[in-house]
Amino acid sequence: MRPKYSLGQNFLKNPGIVDKIIHFSEVSREDTILEIGPGTGALTARLLEDASEVIAVEKDDVLAAKLKEQFESFSTFKLLHGDILETDLQSILRDNTKVVANLPYNIATNVILRLADIPEKLRAAVVMVQKEVALRICSHAGQKDYSALSAILSSVFDCVPGFIVGPKNFYPEPKVDSMVIKLIPKEAPLPKDDRDGYKKVVFCAFGQRRKMLKNSLMNLPGVTKDLLAEIGNSSGISLERRPQELSWEEFYRLSRTCRRLAIS
Repeated sequence: MRPKYSLGQNFLKNPGIVDKIIHFSEVSREDTILEIGPGTGALTARLLEDASEVIAVEKDDVLAAKLKEQFESFSTFKLLHGDILETDLQSILRDNTKVVANLPYNIATNVILRLADIPEKLRAAVVMVQKEVALRICSHAGQKDYSALSAILSSVFDCVPGFIVGPKNFYPEPKVDSMVIKLIPKEAPLPKDDRDGYKKVVFCAFGQRRKMLKNSLMNLPGVTKDLLAEIGNSSGISLERRPQELSWEEFYRLSRTCRRLAIS
């Protein structure tokens, strides 16, 4: 199988790393697993040994055909041939589904943001991504890697760092290290109705991460200089702070204030 760089394909070839992922995921016979981008099926085969069902989503035509042939004898295997970014996750996921996947680098962030829209459907998500992305996801307010992605994911998940996977464990070898992380849905996540407004405020703030909030929030629709003081006073957050200093709870207060003032 010749990897397609356009699809971000780097196939995991080390069975020892597969075992570590299975162990870190705590896969059991009670689990329904969603695997995104199963590739050559190295992880799929091990998941089928331990899980009650594996739903695999593969975009590549050749790989999808090979996976269908390889695992057709497994009644617990379900293959969806399509693009995960265009798949209705609500319709294919059962409650308490566990995601276990070696995500293609080029769509990893978008996939994880889609998972952040449905934390209520998940028991956990264990994903392998580029190390730099993993560090951003697991960072907290005030740390150098803290970003919009950190703030959005921490509002619905507890993000747990796992282990680093070097390039030699893949074919072809990527030019960067990878890292396995675990996303555990919070018991009290950001409410559904508040998520869109929350994202708008977070992305707007981090759009100019070096600037104070009083400057970056001017890019929100409807914001004027006259409203900035009211936003700060009502939320209890100084707008002279910078976005990387705010926890997700503070961003939530800020976004609720903006929503109340019909700004976002």
